[in-house]
Amino acid sequence: MAAVALLTIIVVGCSTEARVAAQRNTEIALEKAHELAYVDCSAREDCDQLWKRTRLYVAQRSVTPIRHADDTTIETAEPHEFGAVYVWAMRTSNANGVSTIRIRGMCRGMYRTDGNPGWLYGTCAEQIRSVEADFRPFIGAPS
Repeated sequence: MAAVALLTIIVVGCSTEARVAAQRNTEIALEKAHELAYVDCSAREDCDQLWKRTRLYVAQRSVTPIRHADDTTIETAEPHEFGAVYVWAMRTSNANGVSTIRIRGMCRGMYRTDGNPGWLYGTCAEQIRSVEADFRPFIGAPS
């Protein structure tokens, strides 16, 4: 009986370690995608063209429609269902005239209210990683 209990503790411990390692790997991949989900531009015409392509990308990759768009922000509505990705974009400029266009994928159910991974964490993380990693190639920016 003690051997069965010990074996159960070992198996549970191993599966917990594997789950933690998988979550850590997912976080690393997601962070890398976040870091690359932007493009810089300086010529006004080029930036405007990239912003138009960004709007098209957001519309195609978000499960909800664009609810607001102007020269600096593209916002989609938060979906009612869990596990569905919605995308936002921001355009900022610095004092040197360089503009940065950045997108951000979000997903309901990815995190619990306490900030820990939610029940749809893995599904959401993979979808967000894909949306953010595919942004630069879609708009024609080098990786």
